[in-house]
Amino acid sequence: MKHVPVFGSLQVVLLFCIISAPVTAQLSVGIEGGYNKNYLVTNNANRAFTYYQPLSSFSVGIPIQYRITDWFAVAAAPGFIKKDYRQQRGDFYIGVFQDNSNNYIQLPLMGHFMFGGKSLKGFLNAGVYGAYWMSGNVKGKMANILDLIDDPATGGSVYSYQQPYVYDEKYTFNSVKDNRIEFGWVAGVGLEYSFKSRYKVFTEARLLYGFTDQQKNYSLNQVPRYNNTVGVNAGILMDVKKFKK
Repeated sequence: MKHVPVFGSLQVVLLFCIISAPVTAQLSVGIEGGYNKNYLVTNNANRAFTYYQPLSSFSVGIPIQYRITDWFAVAAAPGFIKKDYRQQRGDFYIGVFQDNSNNYIQLPLMGHFMFGGKSLKGFLNAGVYGAYWMSGNVKGKMANILDLIDDPATGGSVYSYQQPYVYDEKYTFNSVKDNRIEFGWVAGVGLEYSFKSRYKVFTEARLLYGFTDQQKNYSLNQVPRYNNTVGVNAGILMDVKKFKK
């Protein structure tokens, strides 16, 4: 007897479930926004007393859902997101820091799985995203090696010997080093509540796990840098069109 691959069998079962579902397809569009923290994942072992901290920021988007069955929809959420972080130094260099504020336009594409009652449902999202690094800003404080203190204090920090230099400026992209295209995985879990037959309010906890380096491959043995972003979103969706089977 001919062997049927397991993957092919699963595809057939999923297709049968979608085709036989007793609901019409539904298109919904809305708006969402929320709070996030971005973590820069990298190895800073080559820089003494240096570490990275997440910074609080926000995102806004336009969620779009095409519901195929009572339990499954295809979802997208084009929008704007800030992915900010701080480079902090300690020990002798305490007080030296730089805040990186990075602005992205982003498009997550997800499978949206629903479960629960008629009005109140839980949901899971899973998929991929693409993003484009539009612009950035850097601000911080560092020691100015060209502005020494005439009578330095004993011990203390680097500011005991050098005057601080404060800066706040637009980030200038380097076409050789900066990789402005980002791809990654996206996953979320949340709750939604339906009312007046066509509106849904929702809240979701979401993880964006980047797998592309912020830098191009421009040197030997370079240390990769990835964005990992966690956040909480809330929004509203409105059913705009039904598609009869």
